[in-house]
Amino acid sequence: MIIGVTGLTGSGKGVVSDILVKNGFVKLGHSEIINEELNKKGITINRDNQVVLANEMRKLNGASYFARKLIDKIDFKKNYVVEGFRNIAEIEEFRKFSNFFFIGVAAGSKRRFEWVLKRNRLGDPKNFEEFMKNEKRDFFQFDKPEGQQNAICFSMADYFITNEGSLEDLKKEVEKIIWRIKNT
Repeated sequence: MIIGVTGLTGSGKGVVSDILVKNGFVKLGHSEIINEELNKKGITINRDNQVVLANEMRKLNGASYFARKLIDKIDFKKNYVVEGFRNIAEIEEFRKFSNFFFIGVAAGSKRRFEWVLKRNRLGDPKNFEEFMKNEKRDFFQFDKPEGQQNAICFSMADYFITNEGSLEDLKKEVEKIIWRIKNT
């Protein structure tokens, strides 16, 4: 089984993925491939550089480039969680597998910004205005088919989680989805 996870910045994609790992899934992420490329080029790893490079790589190699790279890493005898879908071509590449299921994680912008401040990753915005500017950029790049398409990716999910409660609430939601997938 392969479960894909998408959502806006700070929505809890990583936490959902971690919950799945605790349930026996192997974690893969689009950012792993992007960060490998940044390292090869000697470019600092931060959100802006990740977005720019990802868009460039999709433009050069096709919009499903990162999905193909991740699929190459999959041992189909194991269960995987794949985090960070940002382009519909990536989802379409994974939809070729009958054992692929897709989760969209949502949370309000103020809450997500609080979580982004707490996680304090290199390149994360430090004020709400910058956070919202980045969100607008990533929501959907109409003029770039190889760009960030978070809104459409989210709309393509098979299952949705509203992450507005506690960590325990989130765990219960993820476990319900696993149960539903296994019993469908």
